[in-house]
Amino acid sequence: MSSQPQSPSPSPSPVPPAPPARPGLGARLWRWTKRLLVLGAVGLVLLALVLVGAYLYFSRDLPSPEALRTYALPQVTKVRCGDGSVCAEFFMPQGRRTVVDIKKLPPHVRNAFLAAEDADFYKHEGLDFIGMFRAGVKNLIPGSRKSGASTITQQVVKNMLLSPERSLSRKIREWILTPRVEQTLTKDQILGLYINQSYFGQGRSGIEEAALYYFGKHAENLSIGEAAVLAGTVQSPNRINPEKNIVKAKQRQRYVLGQMMAQGFLPKEKVEPELEKPIVLAPRPPPEVGPYYAEDIRRTLVARYGEEAVLTGGLRVDIAMQPKLQVVADQAVRNGLEAVDRRQGYRGALGTVEPARFERLKPLIAKQIEEAGRRQKEGAYVADLGTLVQSGEQQPKPAEEPVVTTAAEEEEEATLSPDEKLALDVQLQPLKEGLRVAGFVTQVDDSGKKARVDLVGRTAEIPFSTVTWARQKGKSAPSKMSDVMKVGDIVLVRVLRVTPAPALLEATLDQVPLAQGGLVVIDPRNRNVVALVGGYDFKLSPFNRATQARRQPGSSFKPFLYGAALGSGRYTPISTVNDAPEAIRDPYTGKTWKPQNYDRTFEGPMTLREALTKSKNTVSVRLIEAITPAAAIDFARRAGIRSPLPENLTLALGTGEVSVLEAANAYATLQANGRYAEPLMLLKVTNAQGKVLEEHQPAFEETLPPAVAYLTTSLMRSVVEEGTARAVTELNRPAAGKTGTASENRDAWFSGFTADWVASAWVGFDDHSPLGSSETGGRAPLPIWLEFMRAAHQGLPSREFEVPPGVVQVRIDPATGLLAGNSVPGRLESFLDGTQPTAEAPPPGHVSPSDFFLQEGSRGGL
Repeated sequence: MSSQPQSPSPSPSPVPPAPPARPGLGARLWRWTKRLLVLGAVGLVLLALVLVGAYLYFSRDLPSPEALRTYALPQVTKVRCGDGSVCAEFFMPQGRRTVVDIKKLPPHVRNAFLAAEDADFYKHEGLDFIGMFRAGVKNLIPGSRKSGASTITQQVVKNMLLSPERSLSRKIREWILTPRVEQTLTKDQILGLYINQSYFGQGRSGIEEAALYYFGKHAENLSIGEAAVLAGTVQSPNRINPEKNIVKAKQRQRYVLGQMMAQGFLPKEKVEPELEKPIVLAPRPPPEVGPYYAEDIRRTLVARYGEEAVLTGGLRVDIAMQPKLQVVADQAVRNGLEAVDRRQGYRGALGTVEPARFERLKPLIAKQIEEAGRRQKEGAYVADLGTLVQSGEQQPKPAEEPVVTTAAEEEEEATLSPDEKLALDVQLQPLKEGLRVAGFVTQVDDSGKKARVDLVGRTAEIPFSTVTWARQKGKSAPSKMSDVMKVGDIVLVRVLRVTPAPALLEATLDQVPLAQGGLVVIDPRNRNVVALVGGYDFKLSPFNRATQARRQPGSSFKPFLYGAALGSGRYTPISTVNDAPEAIRDPYTGKTWKPQNYDRTFEGPMTLREALTKSKNTVSVRLIEAITPAAAIDFARRAGIRSPLPENLTLALGTGEVSVLEAANAYATLQANGRYAEPLMLLKVTNAQGKVLEEHQPAFEETLPPAVAYLTTSLMRSVVEEGTARAVTELNRPAAGKTGTASENRDAWFSGFTADWVASAWVGFDDHSPLGSSETGGRAPLPIWLEFMRAAHQGLPSREFEVPPGVVQVRIDPATGLLAGNSVPGRLESFLDGTQPTAEAPPPGHVSPSDFFLQEGSRGGL
């Protein structure tokens, strides 16, 4: 049987593979976990690299914490006066500082600062990470007050190793340095740096100076409440110090006390009594006297030791100033210049303020007064409104308040309105008699002849009778109050009498003089400069007219010329010289001029004594022409004048320029019968370690013949007793001196002395403008000299000048200059031994041919 081939059957279609089983939830989680771990590890590595890089980057040029081991905090240089009191201090702008050993502070003082700033200070390693996290979260909340969470160590790093700038880079450097500081210093050392470095407002840095200023005691004697006040002040020293704002200071003190109790620093029974006690501020420290004197000492020290040593080195300096006499000198200059100023009229109000604007500002200023801390023995505060008329300019802060602001203060400042800022700048003054402040004129009553001035704290009334001097330039004398002021004016007033509130204060219109003055007082026994005044107000103008300015002495130079004439042997006190007009060709300048006397009169022949007494310019020119300018200059140099002097005939009229200090010392040489010594202001300098750097004693040298110096003094006694300085006779004791008025009344002088004190006074304008035809040496500076001398001689017996060997005193006939016989009344006159007259005056009625001629020879006639 045959078979048929069969066709192949079709192949079956391929079966798709089954999809892989889906991983379970656990597998998926593990896979993502591994990815996250890898990413996390990479992130951590990158973060570590970033942190290491940042650490290395910001670690560059960081200061070494080792510097804090030997860091010398800037300390105040204290200046001690002749009575042993500290009368001046020199310091950096950040304020006075005296370092104290923290170990000497009681526990409650140290713990107050820990409670206020860093309660865990002794527990952490410098950085408070929990506090930093808390602060970071708080700072992210809109509207919340920013917080820094800085530990005490961080604040020491920021203030002493870095800068106070607010930036992330500075903060990173701070974080890096803080642990290093903790490893380098002990906790006590760090806390000591913090307490001594911190600023407490009112120009005081460090707890010692703050304790002395606010509470009048050393830091180691602070009570619990007082320590809490100071610890709380550091946060905002310019806003919540107890003098500026005692309300905020009390609130902050309560917080600190609460923290001290909460942190276990003090038990409840010791804290609770302090919570309600009022803050009691000590009486205000007395103002520093003699600012011009002190500044001259500071400049001298800086020239010798450098500014850093003087302002930060804690030097101890002894000076010759006698504070009681300096206070008198300061007041005498002020009174004298104010008298000159009043004679020259009123320059008008300080400015004006719209009444509506003042009404907006007044409650803000009143709030400042209400919240200001009251010191013991002080009256209520009033406002000095002078800053209101200068609101367009940035006002400099007072010397007592350096520009040291905290972050908290900067934040508060940003929230204040312009009016609030202006009110904060208004200075408050404790009310007392004699206080000078600027006030706002609220009422001018012509019919009642008075005006009222708002001082915010109180209102003052000014009667018209006290302002009649206020003649304004180009106008006649005021006849009614509205001629002087109007509502809205800001005027300077002086409180005459403090009455109990709400009665009106008694006051008068005041004005800061434009004329300036200088006064130097020397103790001739040791050449100590016991008082020195260089101007009206140091705060307004620190330029020292007593030492830095040189002005023409006018006729107050004549005693040196007359002394040279007496020393030449050609003249005696009774030598006659002709007071007459004459055109003179000056051989030293080639110019011809005609000397004039001040009163434009000529009296003919007169003695040297009479010529100096009347300050005759013509006689002085004839004298210098005869003895030569070189001889006069030599005499002045040996007396102590060091400034350049013109070698020509005008020198006779005092055309050279001298300082008040050298004029006073040259007169002291005359008073001491020719014994010269440098004037002494700086007596001793000691460094902070007690090493004496310099010490000075007077080195006397006889540079002028004693008899000649005495005769010169004798001539000047006549100026006081009979001449242009007769007011000095009020002292009721022997005195000698000479007035001086430079050309065109640009400078007015009086220099003189008694057996106890030598003083020289000057008045003039800084720009050399004329003082006015009536402002002579006898009217402008002499009252200053006399006011000082009256006070300085209280309790001192009257003493005659010492008569040296070589002087003979004989009784002469004033009419002839011959010896007064028994039949002729005479007066006592002094001569150099050998120059006294030997012939006796003829009896009255006797005529001699020689009487018709001017005599020469030993009487030196010209």
